[in-house]
Amino acid sequence: MKAAIRHLMRNRRRSILTLCAVLIPIYFLILMFGFTNSVIQDMFESATRFDTGHMQIRAVEPPGSGSALPLINDPSDALDILAEMEAIEWFTVRLDLPALASVDDRTRTVFLRGVVPEEIDPVSNMADRMVEGDFLSSERDGVIVGEELADLLELGVGDDMVLLSAHPDASLGAIRAPIVGIFNAHEAAIGRMIVYSNLGTARRLARSETAATAIVLRLNGVRGSQDTHVMEATADALRAQLPDSYVVQGWLELLPILSGYLDVLVPMLVIMAVVFFGLGALVVVNTLYLSVMERTREIGLILSLGSSRIRVMGMILAEAGLITAAGAFYGVVLGIGIILIIEAFGGIPLWGQMAAYMREMGITPVLHMSITAWQVLLSAGAMSIVAMMAAWFPAWKASRLEPMEAMRHVE
Repeated sequence: MKAAIRHLMRNRRRSILTLCAVLIPIYFLILMFGFTNSVIQDMFESATRFDTGHMQIRAVEPPGSGSALPLINDPSDALDILAEMEAIEWFTVRLDLPALASVDDRTRTVFLRGVVPEEIDPVSNMADRMVEGDFLSSERDGVIVGEELADLLELGVGDDMVLLSAHPDASLGAIRAPIVGIFNAHEAAIGRMIVYSNLGTARRLARSETAATAIVLRLNGVRGSQDTHVMEATADALRAQLPDSYVVQGWLELLPILSGYLDVLVPMLVIMAVVFFGLGALVVVNTLYLSVMERTREIGLILSLGSSRIRVMGMILAEAGLITAAGAFYGVVLGIGIILIIEAFGGIPLWGQMAAYMREMGITPVLHMSITAWQVLLSAGAMSIVAMMAAWFPAWKASRLEPMEAMRHVE
């Protein structure tokens, strides 16, 4: 070990270069993990806070059911089970129906979403998005529409809308409902397509006093996508207790577009890691090989004095191990330090369309970087293994030198 330290100190510039070859990939991989975690957390918050909840209970979808969600004729058995489960923080019933909205001679295809207005705050900020009129109430009949649909149908607060629905699991229904409010949707498509009502109004349209299409859930102990194990355990417990007519779906199952994005994001992170690790390995091989070539006569003398080839190989690997350990340590310290500094200043503020979109969703447009212990260990451990594997060839080359030929070597 003393000999290894002496050789490293002999050529400090090369030793520092090799150390940086280990440090930099670890540093950048930790930052990439921190950034990726932030992006995934923002997706999780926007999806679960304003649409899907952590998971939903739905009826099993029969083949060829089309775009309409299958009806749960009476969700009371599922609601009784949920009320007894400590893992469930909150739940509410929702009824989504395809419908035709008509005002005079103007018509549009829409989806009517029936909700319990007093319960939906954990998964909707619609009450804060009203620009005219009032939000829904369970005590009052009526619907709210987006600004885009109001313009298309030339509607105002106080006007009546006729809704006609023909759900495959229900008989033909028609109701006349007053417009009690107009909201500003965070996406124009939602403003054109979604009409909100209280659950009672939607059930009148479905001609059923108990119908639902989903039970939306939020769970205790779930702060982000890293708590997947909690969601999976709760989903398994629900599947074991619910009748076979129900299906339990997590937030990624409910949003396949986000699932596809994550399926692309992870391979991209792996590719970037491979590139960084490959470049780091090349630098380690190059610097250690040059070090062996410069010390050919010295290594030949060591071998001629009776030192074993394994010991010579161990000497080179010890040098690589010292540099790798130092590089891994400083890479971890630097990566975590940068993340802590960024968070100390409040995160990375976003700008442009992304910031505007997040504000519309009710989310602060700031990326908060985070890193888990296993991601730090993975970054440092993987690069350390790659560096030691890269050091094997120069060490093997040194151990195979012939003593007499090595001693005659001229630099």
